[in-house]
Amino acid sequence: MRIFCIILITLLCCSVGMAKETFFSALESQADVEKEGGTVDGGEFVPGKFGNGFVSKEVGDVIHFPVEDRFINLEKGTVELWVTMGMDISAVAGELFLFMTYKRGTDAVFLQFDKGAKARMRVKSAGGWFNADSGALNWKEGEHHHMAGTWGPDGLKLFLDGELAAETDTDRGPTVFAESFEVNNASPPDPKFPTNCVVDGLRISDHQKEAGELILDDPAPVEPISKLALTWGQLKTD
Repeated sequence: MRIFCIILITLLCCSVGMAKETFFSALESQADVEKEGGTVDGGEFVPGKFGNGFVSKEVGDVIHFPVEDRFINLEKGTVELWVTMGMDISAVAGELFLFMTYKRGTDAVFLQFDKGAKARMRVKSAGGWFNADSGALNWKEGEHHHMAGTWGPDGLKLFLDGELAAETDTDRGPTVFAESFEVNNASPPDPKFPTNCVVDGLRISDHQKEAGELILDDPAPVEPISKLALTWGQLKTD
């Protein structure tokens, strides 16, 4: 049995490869964001789910991070974050962007709210837009919620509080990115959509996470992981 496990692991290593987290920010303070290479325009750092997070209340309040070395033309991936509601979601009257990377002419990834009290994962790929929209939510002011969006061969998926909330059958992902990604507002030159919510614990991974891989409790960055590691854990219990 042990020899069989070793052979299986070797084969998996060759075929699956390593999957990893490419970016994490706790969004704890302006100083921390700047150490991580980001730029803070306005806004405040206030208590969120884990320590502080970033809230945008005015037009222009936004955090920018460079895409390079953080979000590297991924045809598959995952964006996840915690949001503390600054209002009841029923009060959302239009698009509010918790995460966005987009510039006219590029592909895009959005994690957002929209009217109808819904959350959305959205990608643009080669000129086409694809959405995974939740049904109407009953999220209330002051509540903490985990949001994650994934894209790639398994389709476009939206997870809310660790549960699959919506999916769209497309394997198309973005390949041509803008130079930056934005936190809690729209991309330049028009960051005109402050959310009045707190975002913290933002992380990006270079593969499509499954529900069990989402980080719902520990806000710290994790070591690079792979599906191989999960398989080994399962094998040891067999």
